[in-house]
Amino acid sequence: MLFNSDRRIVLDRASPVPLYYQIYRIISDYMKEPGVVGRKLPTEEAMMKVFDVSRATIRRALQALESSGQIARRRGRGTIVTNNASQEHLTTIRSFTEQMRLENHVPITQVVDVRKVPADSELAKRLGVTEGEELLQVTRLRGNESYFPLALFISYLTPGSRLTGEENFEGSLYELMRSKGSPVVDGDAIIEGRLAEGKIAELLKVENGAPILYYERLGSTINNEPVELVQCWYEARHYKFRIHLSTGK
Repeated sequence: MLFNSDRRIVLDRASPVPLYYQIYRIISDYMKEPGVVGRKLPTEEAMMKVFDVSRATIRRALQALESSGQIARRRGRGTIVTNNASQEHLTTIRSFTEQMRLENHVPITQVVDVRKVPADSELAKRLGVTEGEELLQVTRLRGNESYFPLALFISYLTPGSRLTGEENFEGSLYELMRSKGSPVVDGDAIIEGRLAEGKIAELLKVENGAPILYYERLGSTINNEPVELVQCWYEARHYKFRIHLSTGK
């Protein structure tokens, strides 16, 4: 348990800071302690006694914690501390599977669709192929044991990837490509904020207009040959990117 459910924590009822937000900050401070990820929070009833507040106040605090990616509420398991959003460093090319393993998460993949599609003019230009040339399109939902779906990935792969579409795409795409002798060794990426709409919102199970992170990367194999264009939509509350900056001195 994250904290002793028998204790009593006094809130500042004269403060202009709402009670639910005081609870949010107190629980957030507990989460800064080492080894808290995976621990359970007390039940709503227990926290009502701990903070001497109504159920509505507790639920509002929990909603704020869930929205910030610090907890995950699971039916039958209670409320689990996740502590922070998944965080990807942008200075190294690695697969989603590799990133989750680095964070001690269990990567989960749901393959939505695998098909051959003709390259339109934009894809042909980006991937250095002829317009109309056949590409392999792989659509997958990604996540982990704490949160799913976390992201939607759509990858467009050239014949240079050496993938046929018959492979098992439930694991790391980059591991598959390495096994075929076409590793992604270089890439250029963009990140921007977007709003979830239509099929994207439906697959990610978020409301239309919800904020999402859009990430796009053009990956190249040896000899600087483009082999993959991946488009990713991340559930913004539960994922973030980290970039190391330097003055170069």
